[in-house]
Amino acid sequence: MKNSPTVLIVDDEQEICSVIQRYLTRQGYQPILANTGVEALGKAKVQKPDVILLDINMPEMDGLSVCRKLREDPVTRLTPVLMLTSRASVADRINGLNQGADDYLPKPFELAELNARIDVLLRRSERMVSVNPLTHLPGNPSIDEEIALRIKSGRKFSVAYLDVDNFKPYNDIYGFHQGDLLIVWLAKMIQEQIYKMPGGFAENSYFLGHVGGDDFIVVGDLEPMADLAQRIADDFDGNRGLWYNWWHAHKGYVVTKDRMDRENKFPLMTVSVAVCTNEQRSISHIGEVSQILSELKKFAKSRNDKSKSVVMFDRRKG
Repeated sequence: MKNSPTVLIVDDEQEICSVIQRYLTRQGYQPILANTGVEALGKAKVQKPDVILLDINMPEMDGLSVCRKLREDPVTRLTPVLMLTSRASVADRINGLNQGADDYLPKPFELAELNARIDVLLRRSERMVSVNPLTHLPGNPSIDEEIALRIKSGRKFSVAYLDVDNFKPYNDIYGFHQGDLLIVWLAKMIQEQIYKMPGGFAENSYFLGHVGGDDFIVVGDLEPMADLAQRIADDFDGNRGLWYNWWHAHKGYVVTKDRMDRENKFPLMTVSVAVCTNEQRSISHIGEVSQILSELKKFAKSRNDKSKSVVMFDRRKG
């Protein structure tokens, strides 16, 4: 979650607005006030709040109408909306949710509960933005959060960074659509290999994230990661030929031309897997993990034998 999230408070009752404003300010939020539906729509579009607290019972334009217009506008379509109202019937709640509200809090409410619900909406929104649209896997914010939690736990853990070698030449020859299909297959293949491991995704044993493009992150316990990383590498090498035509698969390379019309030969795709652990060194910050993985990945890609995938472990002592 970013620092000082902005919260747009929409209510025609000045006293309620003031109470919520003072409380949220003390909790570290930046409140924005609006007393009418029209004013709320304008401020939501211009100031782009992180969360909108929207009272249903307002004159001229009620909260349901405001919520509907917020969802029709591309700028505010994804902004979380928490309805605040004295209408407590199930039908009223369903009506609010049908208009696009994300949550519903009946009046009167405890300020602590309001704070908790805002926090949940912010975290949910962050995760939604973070999710990779191609593979639907968690993105960088969730990856960072997972690694930070492992560091904080004090237990032994490992982080594997998977990167496809020679993916760009493949895209150049077979097209971006085919490249996307390969990325989706790779994501599913990694998931299948994790499911085969003891514990699988159960009890948070493993976490799989998509950094972007052809880069993936697997976070897990220390001991099984070597086996998992090698399984992924072997599975990729065993099936990569299916993604090429017969000629390229038979030759073991592809040929592309650069801007100067010069031909360049590239081997078939492989994966480089860099694995960082806190087995022999102390890791206290996610930046250390990023640096170690970057160094390992660079070393893995400089290998002489580029015909097969490689798993590179950090063996240095800190």
